[in-house]
Amino acid sequence: MKKVVFSVIMILGMAAAAVAGDDLNRCFYSMDRNGDEAVSAEEFKAALPNSAAAFAEADADKSGSLDHDEWEAFKESKGIEDSH
Repeated sequence: MKKVVFSVIMILGMAAAAVAGDDLNRCFYSMDRNGDEAVSAEEFKAALPNSAAAFAEADADKSGSLDHDEWEAFKESKGIEDSH
């Protein structure tokens, strides 16, 4: 379990770094390449390679995409707070 939590924290850390210091809300919208207010598995993988397990966990309704509420709930479940 500790390994999984550490991996998720590392993935989210990479996400934050990937958007050059923007907050994680910005990260969601940066991952949403087509602007449909959802992040597909492909968009998530493009932004965060090797993160299939994190995507599967964050996709609470198992729809194959993340909406903003799922992303926020996932961050909250991991103790990640927004920077704003």
